[in-house]
This record gives sequence, structure tokens and C-alpha cells, in this order.
Amino acid sequence: MQIIRILINACFISLIFTSCANKDKSSFTVSVTYKNADKLPGKTAPDSPVKLVLEEVSYGGERPVLLDSTILKDKEGKVTLKGHGAGEEGVYELIVENGPILLLVNDEPEVDVEIDLSKRDNYYTVSGSPASSELKKFIEEYSDRTVPVNLAMKELDSLKQFFAPDSIVLAATSKKNAGIKALNSYLEGFLSKSGSAAVSMFALGMSSRSLQPAEFDNTLKKVVERFPANKTLNNLKTNFENQKAQIAAQDKKNEAGSGSWVGKPAPDLSMPSVSGESITVSSFKGKYVLLDFWASWCGPCREENPNVVKAYQKYKGKNFTVLGVSLDKSREAWIKAIQDDKLDWPQMSDLQYWNSKAVDTYKFEGIPFNVLIDPQGIVIAQGLRGFDLENKLAELLK
Repeated sequence: MQIIRILINACFISLIFTSCANKDKSSFTVSVTYKNADKLPGKTAPDSPVKLVLEEVSYGGERPVLLDSTILKDKEGKVTLKGHGAGEEGVYELIVENGPILLLVNDEPEVDVEIDLSKRDNYYTVSGSPASSELKKFIEEYSDRTVPVNLAMKELDSLKQFFAPDSIVLAATSKKNAGIKALNSYLEGFLSKSGSAAVSMFALGMSSRSLQPAEFDNTLKKVVERFPANKTLNNLKTNFENQKAQIAAQDKKNEAGSGSWVGKPAPDLSMPSVSGESITVSSFKGKYVLLDFWASWCGPCREENPNVVKAYQKYKGKNFTVLGVSLDKSREAWIKAIQDDKLDWPQMSDLQYWNSKAVDTYKFEGIPFNVLIDPQGIVIAQGLRGFDLENKLAELLK
């Protein structure tokens, strides 16, 4: 997911450790006291020098910006690197060649780091920079909280792979969902009290992986309200709002292009499945079916897939299923996306991209697009996304 908007206000915002008033964050220094440079894991030769690099972390997919570098020639010592930013807090990487990467914030003009290069864990401390200390703590806490989630997801994947009974799969799914809920609760709590705009921005990036779009939107708004003068956060918010507007406009375009199918019989459609066997829409008569049009190359489709997965897992035992119809042109990319996004329902595609007969049959002009078909084969809703999909299913399948 891309992240990002709101209005820029005056600079009198309260931070826990500092205010944005008159502190110039365009230049700063990082003083590094190090030891055991000769024992760095991964070092090619005991006596070879170690390179230390300071880079600015960029957002929006840009490459990091190199600011300064130096060589650690001795086993222990102290070096200083100089950085410069855009005049506000940002996140910076202190990179040890063939070694660890430390994340720092330029909330103060001088940041002090002590590092033991012989260690793999708990290898550094930071002082003189409250925001850097907060970022270090967040990374440690976030990492600890993702462990049970990752284990639960791995367990669930294994159970599905070996066709475990539904009751066991449902229990594992509940365990995974509970872990994600606990992780999201921590993220929302952290972001409600973080004292640093830069740390909040980093935490928002992590939260975009697990928060639902509406939850992320609400959290982002609150963070921007706490740091209204931060330009990067405002840009982040603007981009996110633009993305939402584009999706909404595409949804309207879909509706305008296809008209409304609601109340009409769902047109039949027949295409090859992943295994090559023919699947037809009409063969699902007797069930509630979400006919989901998507593609592996469609970013908004892939972002919406977790919502469809969630709905499927919740209601598949209540006479509900999903039938995926892909506008892919590469069989390999199609199958990989199904596996990566864990789309455990029937899929079909003629691999004809926008020349697919699905487009001609259902008259849509953009994806993701879907129609919900009742057991009699009548379309009862279309364009259901996110909470709208779950709410509609909850209404029908109590």
C-alpha cells in the first residue's frame, strides 16, 4: 500500500522531547564509538578496514540518499559522520559494511551511538536523540509482536497444504486473526502517543501491512493532526487521499460502464480453471457467489484481496463462495498471485488481458470489480469492497 494528506498549520505542536519551533534539522552529526571491528561477523579478513555509511531513508520507493561515509581502520575508536536533511525530522540509516544497519532520527543536532561490532543482538545504544531511542524501542517491540503472527500464518499455510479438517483450519485462522488484532492494537496505541513525526511515519509504514484500509486511514488522520507542520506526513496523507479518490472514481466508472446488474440474472461465463478444466458461473447456482474480477498486475486488486480472503474464510461455511475471474495474460503470474495472496477459491481465466470475454460479458471498464449473485442466479449487489463486502454478507448470511 502507498501511504499519505491534510492542511499545514502553524508550527506550535508539542512533542514529548522537543518542539518543532526553531530547531534547524537541516544538518546534524552522528558520533559513533565502536569496538571489536575485527570481530565483525561476515568480515572477509580480520585486518581489513570496515566502511561506515550514513544514508537518508526516502519514501515513495526512491533510493536512499548517501550523505557521508568513513572507514573504521582500528579495532576500536570513534568517528563522526555529517548529515543534512530537508529541515525537518527524517529517518536515516547508519550502515556497517557486511554488518548491521541502525536507524536514527535527526531530532537533535548531535546523535551519539555506541556499537559493539562483535554482537548480532543488542549491539548498539543511542543517546542524545530521544526520537532515535524511541525508534529503536519500537523496532524491538514490533519485531517481538510479529513473531506469533508469523508463526500462526505459517501454521495455517501448513494446515491448508495438507488439507486439515475445517475445524482445525478455523481454529488456526482465529489464532492468526487474534495475533493480527493484538499487533494492530499495539500499533494504534504507539502511534497515538509517539513523540516524533519521523518515528510515527516509520510506524505508519509498518501498520499499512496489517491494518485494514479504513483503520489505516483513521490512524493516519490522527497522526497528521498531531504533527500538522510535518511536510512529509502531509505529502503522505495527500497521496493516500488521492489514491482513495482514484479508486472511488474507478468504482463509479465501473458502475457507469456496466450499468447496474443488480436485480438482473447474472450472465453465464465459461473459462479454463488453473488446472485447465472448464468452469462456468451457472455451475455455482444454489450458492451465494462473489464473482470477483481481478488480475495479478492490478495493484488495487492485490490490495483488496485480503478483504476478500477475510470474507471468504468467515462465510464459506454458510453457503457462500468466491469465483475469481482473472484478466491476466501470463499463466505463471496468475498462478503465483493466487498462491501469494492465498486465494483458496475457484479461479478461471482465458488469459486474454482486456480482450477477455469477461469484459465483454459484464461490461466493466476497470478492476477490481465484482458482482454478488444469490442462489437463484440473480445479481443482488456489485462493486462491494472492504467493509461494504463484509457488511453485505453479514446482512445476508446471519
